[in-house]
Amino acid sequence: EECILAAYDKSSVKCPNHGDVSLAHIAPDTMFLDLGERHLIRPHSLVRGKLLGRGAFGFVFKGTCRVRGSNDTIQVAMKMLQPVQPGPNASQSAIIAYKGAQGKWDRDPLQYASKAYCTARQELNILLTLRHPHIVPLVGVCTRPLALVLDLAPFGALDATLRHYRRTGATLSPYTLQAIILQVAKAIEYLHQQHIIYRDLKSENVLVWSIPPPFHDHLEVPVHIKLADYGISRLTLPSGTKGFGGTEGFMAPEIMRYNGEEEYTEKVDCFSFGMFIYELLTLHQPFESHESVKECILEGGRPPLTHRETAYPTYMLDLMVLCWCQQPRDRPSASQIVSIASAPEFTHLYDIVSLNHSAAVTATVTAPLSLTEETGMGGEVWLACGNSRADQLVVSGRACVQYSTLSLPDCPTAACLVDGYVWLGDTAGTIHVFRVGDCGHVFSYTLDPADSTCVCALLYLTQQARVAVGLSNGRVFLVRSDASPSSHTMAEGSFVMSELGSSTVLHAITAVYYSSDSGECELWCGESNGALSIYPMRDNVVTGHEVLNHYEPIIANVDVLQVVSSHAPVYYSGRLPSVWTYVYPGCVVYQWDPITRMIVNKLDCSKLVPCSESLKSISIEEHLSPGRCQVTSLCVLDSELYIGTTWGCIVVAEQATMRPVTVFRPFQEEVSAILALRPATEGDTVLVTLGRGYRSLIRRYKDTASTPSPSSSHSHTYALL
Repeated sequence: EECILAAYDKSSVKCPNHGDVSLAHIAPDTMFLDLGERHLIRPHSLVRGKLLGRGAFGFVFKGTCRVRGSNDTIQVAMKMLQPVQPGPNASQSAIIAYKGAQGKWDRDPLQYASKAYCTARQELNILLTLRHPHIVPLVGVCTRPLALVLDLAPFGALDATLRHYRRTGATLSPYTLQAIILQVAKAIEYLHQQHIIYRDLKSENVLVWSIPPPFHDHLEVPVHIKLADYGISRLTLPSGTKGFGGTEGFMAPEIMRYNGEEEYTEKVDCFSFGMFIYELLTLHQPFESHESVKECILEGGRPPLTHRETAYPTYMLDLMVLCWCQQPRDRPSASQIVSIASAPEFTHLYDIVSLNHSAAVTATVTAPLSLTEETGMGGEVWLACGNSRADQLVVSGRACVQYSTLSLPDCPTAACLVDGYVWLGDTAGTIHVFRVGDCGHVFSYTLDPADSTCVCALLYLTQQARVAVGLSNGRVFLVRSDASPSSHTMAEGSFVMSELGSSTVLHAITAVYYSSDSGECELWCGESNGALSIYPMRDNVVTGHEVLNHYEPIIANVDVLQVVSSHAPVYYSGRLPSVWTYVYPGCVVYQWDPITRMIVNKLDCSKLVPCSESLKSISIEEHLSPGRCQVTSLCVLDSELYIGTTWGCIVVAEQATMRPVTVFRPFQEEVSAILALRPATEGDTVLVTLGRGYRSLIRRYKDTASTPSPSSSHSHTYALL
């Protein structure tokens, strides 16, 4: 201890027998000579700048450090481990803190010099072995005054950024949140792999290199943060470690319950991770202005959430709650946190609704609702079901707020939106029209009383003021969308304007527009034997008929079940039209160029394996069987194509090239529908997916008691927003 104290201002000590003896000879470690030249920084190589902040150990200053062997300098943070004057512009509190610390050193220099030395050694012991992009790297150690020299974070600690967000009334975007969670989780995962328990995870110890400012797009500024401060981190044995350390509110119950005298594992960091996520979501410290935090946590209490935080993606909230579980065994490991936060669903899933029946969803349509102060409603999702009913889900923002149903005389099989009305077609060849909002019945019309063939397709042709009604026997009727029929049937000429059709089987219809204002369009109809019928229309008159086929030579007993267009029901100006088709049985989605009438791209869904799966949750052999990869739904939204499969996978591909972006599997069985709910006014489009059996992302990596077991939810249909 005397050698440690002497090393602060001398390079030798006096021996009664030998006189002055060099510390470098008898105690080189007190001068950190054992670290080697690479890590030792001479005092003249450092220039101390302004005070950045202070912690339990002392002050942190900004500084510049001359790079060894050159005249270049780098910006550094100097973590002072002995009292140093805070500078001329320091606050009163900093001056008082300095005087208090200096007073202690003056009274008991031996104790405090040894304490500072041990703190430096403890942190160096950890830092010297670490190499990770999200861990603050050590530049070196300076002995006079004793300081650890680290890379300088341009934007300081994350807690200051969170306070700035709070002051401006902003919140972290889900993508910024994901990046922070992922980068910190990777740092913690790396520490645990090195058998290090961090013990003090909180925003104050996370340093910011880059982050989007409040109200800025996450794409403009990337997130780059690093974990700092290893003063209380501990190397752990396989059985665990002991010792009391951490910050109240972030400290795991197993540390507090026994004051660190019982062994605990790296799962204490996972508890702190839950509280860290709470900081990111709420921009507040957990248990702010709470009296007895320790007792609250030990009794299972957790900090409160407001309605605002529940608007975040559901998996972020689920992960937070899982991390702060009372029992260490119930918490995810750092590696599991990394896997969950990396999944595409992590930032995108906002709500889950279980339908209260197991009937098949046969047709779907979405209808925007004008947002009002009173209702706060954003849209309706209509689900035509195989039990002769139509369910309505009312969506507000990014949550389902209402679920209702209405009964129909026959099973509905097709649906479309016509301005403020939902049109449903049924198995008896009848159209039923309902108002959006109050579900009021407007009219019902039977196309041909002598032909009770199922309505298999409804398509609103906006510019023509027509609705194309397709029957499964190949007949296609064009009816008026701007007038109600005068009778329940036989209204040819006043309501049913024309009939077309040349085949005996019809599965799907879409439309292609070549300009946004002309009355010209083409109807593309999916038929049997791989055929597509195309009907050009001008001024509501069909001017021709053309048949394309997916195969040469023609293959029998294959059906074109899915046909979607980039231009129907909405015309996107300035973008070339495309049509996508799916032929059953098979795993391939085709992209057609309507101008050249050629297939330009194909995507084979049997070649795609879902990401965000653990070794436990995925069975590759089962997935790669062709029956599992058949296509059940297609949806075009902006520049992406969404594909649903019989195995519950959703494939996201680039619209222009059909290059896969991601594949994930939120459902146990087939995806029955994917549809876009566009807002009535400005706002983000919500994507609604329907399928059988919901597969929780959390459950794929970590068994939890709170989520339903996969087997119990197999038969139920779920709507995911």
